[in-house]
Amino acid sequence: MLPSPLLLPGRTLAAEHAIRTLGREARLFGTRGLLVHGRSLAVSGELAAILAAAPADVTIDCWEHRGGEPTTADVEQLRAAIRAAHVAWVAAIGGGSVMDLAKAAAGLCDAPATVAAYQAGLPIPPATLPFLAAPTTAGTGSETTIVAVLTDAARPWKQSIRHPSFLPRLVILDPVLLRACPPATIAAAGMDAFIQAFESFTSRYATAFTRALSELALQRITRALPAVYAGDWSLAPDLLQGSYVAGLALSHARLGVVHGLAHPLGARWHVAHGLACAACFPAALRWNRPAIANDLAHLRTILGHDVEDLMADWMTQMQLASPFTGATLTDRETIVQEVLASGSTTANPRPVAAADVHSLLDEIFGSTLGQPHRS
Repeated sequence: MLPSPLLLPGRTLAAEHAIRTLGREARLFGTRGLLVHGRSLAVSGELAAILAAAPADVTIDCWEHRGGEPTTADVEQLRAAIRAAHVAWVAAIGGGSVMDLAKAAAGLCDAPATVAAYQAGLPIPPATLPFLAAPTTAGTGSETTIVAVLTDAARPWKQSIRHPSFLPRLVILDPVLLRACPPATIAAAGMDAFIQAFESFTSRYATAFTRALSELALQRITRALPAVYAGDWSLAPDLLQGSYVAGLALSHARLGVVHGLAHPLGARWHVAHGLACAACFPAALRWNRPAIANDLAHLRTILGHDVEDLMADWMTQMQLASPFTGATLTDRETIVQEVLASGSTTANPRPVAAADVHSLLDEIFGSTLGQPHRS
């Protein structure tokens, strides 16, 4: 029933304003740390509140991420700053990009080779620096995983690095942090969380344990996402915790061809990861449908909707449009090989061959997001 190994964050705190305990909680690892964050944390005033609430003997240095998907160059810059500051821990408060950046930099802080070398497959040595995470979006689930997804802008190549020692020692789930997210971010991140829950549910590596987590996440996200997008913050805890639970599921069951497609396409078109996933989802779902008919029937019962219908309706409600429709593919064969090499594609419930990827790309780039499947 249980995946082996079972890898879970060391501790998780889930409550409103829990983020203001960061300094006190982090003191368990040492009295000096580095906080990596996005611009919105400072603009909202929450960064100042966190620093003000820290114990007097705790020093917190801050590093503001420039924005955008984390690159190997970003990680090199940050890990140099970590070494120079001689900190005892690294914390990330932000979306998936901030968390992946800080996770990789903390994890590779004392590693001898370049970040690009580890992304290319060089074995990663165990991390020596504790990593703490608090998401400000409900989407990637990075706070639950041993994975950091990075882009090497020189190729361009979007690929994950992973090591069990990258797992956060502390996670803080504070729904107040979601309030700084604009609706478009809530929508794209929420789509990512839902698709991760769905793909981990249908993954060929799913277990009874991970499927239970995926199902719970799907129910919570389905209930909360449209409401939070519309400004009903009372359901923000459901959305944030649904994303967290989806992250626990995917970190053990893996994902599917939607994520196999979204990484190379997102790296080339520089679009939000959740939007890239949403744009690839309809074609992948229609192609996978014969292999997951029983799963879809079960989910229709527990969610009250066919998943394809639900996603199509959300795309309309949340004003999301595919960035790929009508675009031109200039390096199709390279993309196909990247999709096939992805661990997410390997976990897809239906085996994926090169011809299948070509067919999916034809639909993604040559059509709209697709009409709902009405039955």
